[in-house]
Formats: sequence, structure tokens, C-alpha cells
Amino acid sequence: MDVVAFVPTQLLSHLRVVLRSGHTLIPVGSWPELHFVVQHRGADVVVADPAASGEMRVESLEELQRQFPSLSIVLYMQLSPASVQAIVRLAKSGIEHVVLSRFDDEPDRFLELLERIPAHLLSDQMLRELAGSLACFPVPVVRAVEGLFRSPDRFRNAQDLATEAGMSLRTLYRNLEMGGVFSARTLVVSAKLLRAFGLLQDPGRSIKDVAAHAGYHSPWRLSQQFRALTGQTTNQVRREMTSQNLVRLLAEQVLRVREE
Repeated sequence: MDVVAFVPTQLLSHLRVVLRSGHTLIPVGSWPELHFVVQHRGADVVVADPAASGEMRVESLEELQRQFPSLSIVLYMQLSPASVQAIVRLAKSGIEHVVLSRFDDEPDRFLELLERIPAHLLSDQMLRELAGSLACFPVPVVRAVEGLFRSPDRFRNAQDLATEAGMSLRTLYRNLEMGGVFSARTLVVSAKLLRAFGLLQDPGRSIKDVAAHAGYHSPWRLSQQFRALTGQTTNQVRREMTSQNLVRLLAEQVLRVREE
């Protein structure tokens, strides 16, 4: 999990303790830098204090939310009358996750919140579509597939999925076939396309940015895979496709495609 943080030094030090060594912390020093990193490098979660620059800048977070609605934002701040007003205003923009320093930032509790947030709604919808297949898989395969759809950036190919499940690639295929899934590659690609679709909903991202954040070397490759599984290019998907239709199409492909 990549966490981009714009908070005062004291809170940043505590956030390092919270994240430990299992996640990446990317500190930034200004609102323009925060916007740049989110747009061009990407992030799973932003942790920010509206007063991190020395003055309350609620509008900077409101603009970030408008430009990148798929982004998860957590407010991390000291309790004060000004911070309460900021929390109320930002909640109206859809920023609802709040952690108050010295009140509810105990490391384990804070980490649990951060790890839970990146589980995207699209991923949950896809897992529900595949529920019948998941019921046929052994527990390690179920956990690996759930991990794939919730954190697709950790998986490059079918071998990574097998490794996550703790078994050989051949054994993984045998287990997947029990639930009617005959292409582990299509499973991995569909998870990446779901991630890309979520990013495409952000008006602040170009298709080039989306392709890079979703793990593609080029926008052409992303469009090629969208066309293969949905019949539409990236531009068409962005303009015309709903999340429900995409999830349905990808689930159909996962349960139909056999690898040659």
C-alpha cells in the first residue's frame, strides 16, 4: 500500500510507526506537490491535515477530491475548533475518514483503517459476481483471488497468483477449474482493468496516467486489453460504460475464456 502524506512533522513521525515496514510512505511538503504526486505517481491512500501548510486550506482537499474521486483520503489532525469546522465541511465533499491525534491514532487501530480503505467498491462487486466460483475453491485460493481484486498492483501474472495461494501454477489451475475458471491470466487482467476503470473516473487523470498507475507500460496496451475483454477501447470505456456493465462483462469473460 502506497500512502502519500501531507501532515506536520510530529504526525508524520507517528504515521511512520503506524505503517511499519510493510507499506510505503511518501511524504510531501506542499499542496502542489501532493497534487503532482497523486496525479503522476499514484497512491492508494492520502493522509492529510488541512492545516499542514501552517494555515487551514480546506479548499485544497476539496479540489483534490473533485479531481480524483477514486482516491481515498484520510484526515489526520489535532483536535481544535478549527479542525472540527474543517471536518464538517470536508464531510460534505465526501471525505469521511478522520483520525484525531492522541485520541484515535493508536497504531494498530490506525493501520487497520488504512489497510481497509483501499478495498474498492468495484472489487467487491466483482467478487460477488464470482461468489459461485469462489465457493468451489480451497481457502488459500479464495484468499489469493480476493487479494488480487483488492490489490491488483501486487500481481503481474498468473504465477504471482499461484505464489500468493502458496501452490504451484499447475495446482492453481486445477483448483480454478473446479469453479469454472479456466484462465488465470484473464482473472489477473480483469482485476487490473477494474483498477484502471476506477482511475478513469478521475477527471484529473489522463489515460496515460491511468495506464501507468494500473501497471501498463503504455496506454495502447491498456486499450488492447479493454478491447479484448469488453469490445471497447479505453476512451469508449471511459465515456460510455457503467461500472455495473463492466463488472458483468469481465465476470462473463473470467468464467468463459479458456487459455490456448
